[in-house]
Amino acid sequence: MTERQIARRKAIIRRRIFLGVCFAVLALIVALLIFMITAIFSDDDKGKDNSSDIPVSSISSDTDSSENQSSDDNESNNSESMPDTVNGLDANFSSLLLVNGENPLPETYDSEVRQYLVEIDPQYRNNNYVTQIHKDVYPYITAMVAAAQADGVDLRVWSPFRSYAIQNDLFQKQVARVGGDEEKAATVVARPGTSEHNTGLCADFNMASDAFENTKMYSWMVENAEDYGFIMRYRKDKQPITGVIHESWHWRFVGINHAKQINKLDMCLEEYVEYLEKQKNNTNKKEN
Repeated sequence: MTERQIARRKAIIRRRIFLGVCFAVLALIVALLIFMITAIFSDDDKGKDNSSDIPVSSISSDTDSSENQSSDDNESNNSESMPDTVNGLDANFSSLLLVNGENPLPETYDSEVRQYLVEIDPQYRNNNYVTQIHKDVYPYITAMVAAAQADGVDLRVWSPFRSYAIQNDLFQKQVARVGGDEEKAATVVARPGTSEHNTGLCADFNMASDAFENTKMYSWMVENAEDYGFIMRYRKDKQPITGVIHESWHWRFVGINHAKQINKLDMCLEEYVEYLEKQKNNTNKKEN
């Protein structure tokens, strides 16, 4: 073999090695790009799941329950179908998240819920200490307060969302007032993690006092609150069930159609959640 042929063969080998390296590098780059794109979309999906855990999970389950309830009601007593909108608000949007001593919130809830909180405009509140509400409840609570004020009633939000830390401070102060009896204190001020105030789904209005029941604000709420999705959460006659003293000033968002149904059935939230569960089970039995 001549030197020229040897040189040519070496050149061909070098070219093949070069092309092989190029292909290997290209394949590595493509693989890295695929990995990065997959990771990005995976993170996006996780972000969507996390963002919906607090505001959507309970709402989705509530919608299913509402459909089962409506179906059963139509079969049993031909009740009128629920409206889709009331006062320009979505009447089907709801949250029946049950929070009490037997159903505490997860330890992570306090930090997770903060991304869903919004400031209540000063024109709708009379407190600068706690000023936030869940963003999904904001349109309903502000529409209600605005409607009351338009009727000449000075309704204002006094205490909406409270953090675990603030709730614990209030609870410990109540414990001190009752001589260290935590069980008794919990009937007046809930332990942190068991208070609806920790959810951002409720609010005290104007004052935390029995005097509220003798005001125009209270009378207006009794007559109109359900049209904005709110119920008086702690009634005197329901204390054996709720475990909380009568609080005329504490109102909870559940959704317009649910609020109307709860008042119609003369139930507290604990009874209503149990009622819906029974309706759901009865429906499943019929289907099976």
